[in-house]
Amino acid sequence: MAPLRRLLGLALGCAAMAALAAPAAAQQREGDEAWNQGRYDAARAAYEQVLASDSTAFRANLRMGVMLSWRGRQDSALAFIARARRAEPADLEARLIEAKVLAWDGRHAAAIVRYDSVLAEHPGLIEAELGRARARAWRGDLAGAERGYRAVLAAEPAIADALAGLGYVYHWQGRDGPAEHYARAALAADSANEAGRELRATVRAATRAATEIGAYWSNDSDRNTDFWQTLGVSAPLAPGARLLANVGVLEASDPVRNATRVGGEAGLTWAVGDVQLTAAAGARRLSPDTGSARTSETYRGRISWRPVPRFGLSVAYARYPFDEIASLIERDLDLESLDAGFDATLARGLSIYGSGGGVWFSDGNHRTNAGAGITQTIHGGFFAGAYGRTLAYERKGVGYFSPDRFHLLEGLAGYNLDRGPWDGRLGGGLGAQQIGRGGVAQTEW
Repeated sequence: MAPLRRLLGLALGCAAMAALAAPAAAQQREGDEAWNQGRYDAARAAYEQVLASDSTAFRANLRMGVMLSWRGRQDSALAFIARARRAEPADLEARLIEAKVLAWDGRHAAAIVRYDSVLAEHPGLIEAELGRARARAWRGDLAGAERGYRAVLAAEPAIADALAGLGYVYHWQGRDGPAEHYARAALAADSANEAGRELRATVRAATRAATEIGAYWSNDSDRNTDFWQTLGVSAPLAPGARLLANVGVLEASDPVRNATRVGGEAGLTWAVGDVQLTAAAGARRLSPDTGSARTSETYRGRISWRPVPRFGLSVAYARYPFDEIASLIERDLDLESLDAGFDATLARGLSIYGSGGGVWFSDGNHRTNAGAGITQTIHGGFFAGAYGRTLAYERKGVGYFSPDRFHLLEGLAGYNLDRGPWDGRLGGGLGAQQIGRGGVAQTEW
């Protein structure tokens, strides 16, 4: 009787397990079908159901990780991929995906280690060779990246991603002639290759003459109205060097006065390896209708260093008249500023930036300022982010906005358009600001 009860219990247990496994298997099939058809929202919903029943399911974990990485959520993606790796430690696809996501997350050394381990078992595997070369390039090892891309192309000469990757290496080295050649080669191999198209646009912007026209209007609560127009041109002078020039006209008014500002400058941008220098000089003619006209010289210079493609530092100096509104144009005020900043790409589509510095006014006043922001590209040119800024004046200035404290925090959203020779940006922000130490927070947009 006891053996019969044991057999009956075993049969019931198997039946219960089968009853639980059947819905999970159906959800797995549904998820796989949606994945193969490119219906990724449906695939994600199905795989979530699978993982609710079995948190160790290999394919559900791996593909959830991939989909999260596409959305820039690399930490979460790597957690799912790690579960898949524990379930199938030797799976080649999972190992390659983990290395790729580590590189996207900025963990280049770890990604290179993963690719090396794959290549130790599968020498010459193109996908691993390509991924390792890309991670080396993003890490700043351009010489190693060049060797890696050339090894890939020696085995398979028409791989578009390798051609575009080698072109980017040359572009980051300031060698835009070879970079343009490899952009064309990548698009000849695959006319839809995204990296090749982006490289071609980047190289064209760096090597061809460009014209930028702008018109701007602003009005504030004190009824200061500004309307200004600008025209800027730049042209290549030699490899790594560009001439630049711009002119602008500002028409400013308030309830009691009008004023005009006309100015221009010329300068040079010069890239030497991973360092870029910019210097420009010019003058502005300030003509208020309530006072004497004057001419003020302008100077600016900037040095930036980008040791790796995803991270850059800069320091900038500028000297120009303080002439933002009509009442300031009639005053004899100049300023000098010194700022330092950084920008970094943390993961695919996710970037942060920040800056800080000081401004010294010819009336003896002084301002300190700092700001930082984060931006995430969502899909198809749409982006969202946040920005914060703070500044403080040493004392109250005469005739210009100069609070002892000013804080601002806002959310940002918008759309970037890039179509051939045209590009555009539409954006907006909504947040809060506080003016003065004892000020009350106000809505700003």
